[in-house]
Amino acid sequence: MSRQQSTVRDEAPSPHVGPPHRRTRPPAVEAIAGWSARHRKTAVFGWLALVAVAYLIGQLLGTPSLPQNDVGQAGQAEQTLQHLGVTAPSAEDVLIQARTPGATFAADPAMRQAVSQVTAALSRLPGAATGIRSPFSPGGQALVSANGRSALVTFTVPGRAADVTTAVNPALSAVARVQASHPDLLVAEAGDASVQQAINNQVSSDFGKAEETSLPLTLILLAGVFGALVAASIPVLLAITSALTATWLLAIPGHWLPVGSQTSTVVLLIGMAVGVDYSLFFLRRHGEERARGVPLSQAITAAARTSGRAIVTSGLTVMTALAGLMLTGYALFTGMAIGAIVVVGIAVTGSLTVLPALLSWLGDRVDKGRIPVIGRGRAVAPSSRLWVGLVRRVVRRPLAWGGAATIAMLAIAAPAAGIRLAYPAIGAPASLPVVSTMEAIMAAFPHSPAPAEARTSPVPP
Repeated sequence: MSRQQSTVRDEAPSPHVGPPHRRTRPPAVEAIAGWSARHRKTAVFGWLALVAVAYLIGQLLGTPSLPQNDVGQAGQAEQTLQHLGVTAPSAEDVLIQARTPGATFAADPAMRQAVSQVTAALSRLPGAATGIRSPFSPGGQALVSANGRSALVTFTVPGRAADVTTAVNPALSAVARVQASHPDLLVAEAGDASVQQAINNQVSSDFGKAEETSLPLTLILLAGVFGALVAASIPVLLAITSALTATWLLAIPGHWLPVGSQTSTVVLLIGMAVGVDYSLFFLRRHGEERARGVPLSQAITAAARTSGRAIVTSGLTVMTALAGLMLTGYALFTGMAIGAIVVVGIAVTGSLTVLPALLSWLGDRVDKGRIPVIGRGRAVAPSSRLWVGLVRRVVRRPLAWGGAATIAMLAIAAPAAGIRLAYPAIGAPASLPVVSTMEAIMAAFPHSPAPAEARTSPVPP
């Protein structure tokens, strides 16, 4: 064999060695973002389809009102009674109290007339009031206070405990009409159902006000960060669609878990928070790459490689932490945990799919709507000596800095060790009118009210 043939044979590639220029598969985050950028229409319209399907699910399935049982043996007893069809009635009281000094039920015709009107109005609402008792009922003397300035009309709201907050509305309206016709008297209703209804109305009102203020403020802050209206609008839109999608999907677990206004509020708040934060990370990193002259596709890949991984890590951490609520065994917390986990997962998915697709679709138009003065040079974040120096020190001595941070957190949390937990007498904000009514009832009738045998004074017809 010649020397030339031997050299050729030695240089021949081995059959067990792969191609020398074989391309490695990119990480999953980069692959997902790259696919979304290349198939931008599919990603964007697929996201819109997801939102539409969630809306249809929420409308078709609805969210039934399930009772919120306690944990432990008390909750098991409540569930057993519910399966047997035994429900504790929801008691309501209507307080008729004189505002004029010296006026009493026995001497004031207006008080007696108001009691008769309340009784007659409630009797016409069999679906909202049963078991009506007043001072004119047999043995109703106990429904007049000791000083005679207050009288009660009591009744129960029929139906399941989960439905009484809605069923009590006609009774509340009837009592309000009697109050309007007697401005010199206090005619007000209080009870378990009316308190819960007041809380639900307050939560809905507060959340509506939060929407009216938080969305404009968020948009203003993001406009200050990006310096452009289009870039500032993208995180808000992604957060809103993520939160609404998760809220509508609550109709699925709502058929076996109590999912009420509290759960929807938590889901919307968490969805808005993580949706804005995650898209903010991605957009900021993408803008920095574009400001350095990196092509659009490479800027999206770089953002996915850095911020995208941080989004996935953060999302998984948050979802794992929220899953801890399920350990309480409280069905309401379990529903909140499921809803919050779903909204975080949707926000992460949107940040890795529809967000790269929108950036690829818009291109340089993402910087449209530049704001004068603050819109200059916003793409590249200036280097911070403070944070760079702090990070370097933490990395060099992680145990020392970690120990100091742990001691600081324990010191801040130390007051919680002396907390004494208890159920309040009235589990509702003191600013609600129904709470004032309930306090007035407890003050006038300390024994809520006393047994009928304890009072024998005649009640005028």
